Amino acid sequence: MKIFKINTPEFKIDGGAYFGVIPKMIWEKHYPADKNNMCDASCRSLLIDDGKRIFLIDTGIGNKFCDNLKKDYFINNKEDLEKNIYALGYKPEEITDVILTHLHFDHCGGTTKISNTTGNLELTFPNAIHHISSSQWDNALNPNYREKSSYLKENFELLSDSGKLKLTDKNTYISENIELRIFNGHTSGLMLPVIHTESRTLFFAGDLIPAKASIPLAWISAYDVFPLTSIEEKNKLLQEAVINNWVLLFQHDYYNECCTLQKTDRGIRVQETFSFEEFAL
Repeated sequence: MKIFKINTPEFKIDGGAYFGVIPKMIWEKHYPADKNNMCDASCRSLLIDDGKRIFLIDTGIGNKFCDNLKKDYFINNKEDLEKNIYALGYKPEEITDVILTHLHFDHCGGTTKISNTTGNLELTFPNAIHHISSSQWDNALNPNYREKSSYLKENFELLSDSGKLKLTDKNTYISENIELRIFNGHTSGLMLPVIHTESRTLFFAGDLIPAKASIPLAWISAYDVFPLTSIEEKNKLLQEAVINNWVLLFQHDYYNECCTLQKTDRGIRVQETFSFEEFAL
């Protein structure tokens, strides 16, 4: 099994939104911000080739964003999902499965693109089955007031009649080595992969634990719809991860990609940080 990290367009996020009720004088010691309180954020995806199928986890912000979105989130498109897939020796039409952790715009924006020939929206990965949790799909089509601005239907609505949508309503294995876990604190039906390799287990931490600084239980994003649920889910996940010596991959941490964990007197904390390339060796 081959696993590759893919960088997609980066953006900035308000520090207060990133770390919720944690005071700036505390969180800024762990994650820097600019003079406008904005924090740099990565947007990492994974490509997994198991020899039979080729999986893509999340599609990032994409490149069809409107001017307001680009301005509000300071989107930097120096990274390009499709170009980075080609650079690995793969083609978009070779992707067999797209796993979308959820349908907030920074996780599924690259699922569709504007056709160079017709100018219309089309699926970026036309031959792939797109896996989404049932509750997240329903939530995106009929969003609550708080999340409404995070769901841009042009990113996912094409899937409705495409024959390429597969909904999941419980924890499941999508392949021999890729397990999908459902969480409900950040948003209803957040679906995060646990990837079991021959030597280690990799947890794609997504928006459950977006950054290294987010590991302490109280450090919950203000975007989490049910913060107490997030704390409970994170606690259970971290306990399992430290017992089984999992590696965490951070999707949004601009400064840290992977870490291992250890138990301390203050709870579970980072043991060691390292690049994804070091994990993949």
